[in-house]
Amino acid sequence: MSKKRQSTFLANLPGSILLICFLCSFEVQALQVDAAQKALREKFGSEWATQDAAVDKQLRSLTARFERRPNILVILADDIGWGELGSYGGGKLKGAPTPALDQMADEGMRFLSHYTEPSCTPTRVALMTGRHPVRTGLDEVLFPGQVKGLVADEVTLAEVLSEAGYATGMFGKWHLGELQEHQPQYQGFDYAYYNLYNGAIWPWRENATHYDTENDTGITGPPYFIDIPEAYEETFDIPLHGIMRAKRNTPAEEIDPLSLSRFNTFDNELTDEVIAFMRDQHEAGIPFFAYFATNTQQVFSCPDVDSPYLDKSNCQARQLVQHDKNMARLFESLDNMGIDENTLVLWISDNGPMNKFYPSTGFSWLRGYKSEVYEGGVRTPGIAKWPGSIAPGQTPIDIVHVSDWYTTIANLAGAKAAIPDDRVIDGVDQRSLLFNGEGYSRRDYVFFYRYIAYKNLSSTGPASMLSAIRMGDIKFHLQSGEIYNLLRDPVESHPGRREYLWAMQPIRRMIWEHRAMMKKYPNRVIEETAGGKVD
Repeated sequence: MSKKRQSTFLANLPGSILLICFLCSFEVQALQVDAAQKALREKFGSEWATQDAAVDKQLRSLTARFERRPNILVILADDIGWGELGSYGGGKLKGAPTPALDQMADEGMRFLSHYTEPSCTPTRVALMTGRHPVRTGLDEVLFPGQVKGLVADEVTLAEVLSEAGYATGMFGKWHLGELQEHQPQYQGFDYAYYNLYNGAIWPWRENATHYDTENDTGITGPPYFIDIPEAYEETFDIPLHGIMRAKRNTPAEEIDPLSLSRFNTFDNELTDEVIAFMRDQHEAGIPFFAYFATNTQQVFSCPDVDSPYLDKSNCQARQLVQHDKNMARLFESLDNMGIDENTLVLWISDNGPMNKFYPSTGFSWLRGYKSEVYEGGVRTPGIAKWPGSIAPGQTPIDIVHVSDWYTTIANLAGAKAAIPDDRVIDGVDQRSLLFNGEGYSRRDYVFFYRYIAYKNLSSTGPASMLSAIRMGDIKFHLQSGEIYNLLRDPVESHPGRREYLWAMQPIRRMIWEHRAMMKKYPNRVIEETAGGKVD
């Protein structure tokens, strides 16, 4: 029996037999990790093994109770900064109340040091592969006409969970390549209802260079996309693919073209799709992995929503309110199906805000914004909720990186054996943090890579640069030489150098060992030629 057929068979076994198989799935596996993680394993290995045994016991008990493995719902929001949600010091204070997500934070775990990559595509790469994007060759934000994408040899989280018998669904912003082999139905998802690009592309086809807030405020926005030809596709011979629907390993059907009016309501449709997918799998008795990559927040979109304390002149505030209402619908559906106690819900943002488009703009209390490796660009809100498994009201300061969810979810699902061991996996298992709380993170470091736009066109050097490192509370910006103690100065306003001389050699050693692992396990290189072809 193939691994895929075997895992589907296991997922439908009675609970008593499934328990035995669940035990078997926790086989010893020598995953390749980066040097910094290897050092931590050598130091805390026996302690972590004890924690893992307790977590495994709790998961077996949960599996026996529900007669299936836990469901996974991952919500990846777009461009929501640290400080936009009410639970992060924003909400109605900045004209965008978020009661549903604030309640989620109250009922679960709100991460204070959750990190992502600095922009859209790279964060999605890290989440889907558990690897820093620079390792995969897909390290830049993709635009129409590019033929780069997530190659088949990368093993996605959906493929890993499929091996454990999960039904997998992808909804929303894919942004990992537009060629057929890059699309979600060829990357492990059984069903996908999605768009290929970021929100900036949606107005291009109709030459919507200005947004209009439906005349309810009398405000017309600035021309963000000036001088676009009236016929973008014909002018440049670059098609703009629309809203797509597909089943596993089947070419997608294009449902509708992109348009600004459709963008304003598309997340509502996606929420309906996610709810239907979860209900179908629940009724079929199959554990599910639902990945909902929302399209909020974009500077030009102004959905028709209302709420007390809403700043209606701010399009991003209106999107955030719409987003929060959709989250309320998702959470209510889990409760109505009676599966909230067997479902991990993870809500995270992909990077910091686009905050240069005032007055319709995102926000962060921290320095920096999307595309930068200052905290405002890479330190994002993140919330996990799992009634009965994750204690409510927690605010751990522990460091978590978006790649960690790949490894953590695979382990929660009993799918560790499907993680490839022939490459470095940067994501670390954070189950102990979820189950035990603050102080149980398995990382005290983060490497921050930044893609330098157009450097690959003007230089033969790498376009992704290692730009910063966090080591404990110390963060070192490599290009500028700025050093900060993030516990004392989380907004990175008072750089130091001489007083942190003691940190220089440990940081140098981290860099050397990190690069040595890249020599041992070379980064994938995807060369895109001037004609748009990949070599």
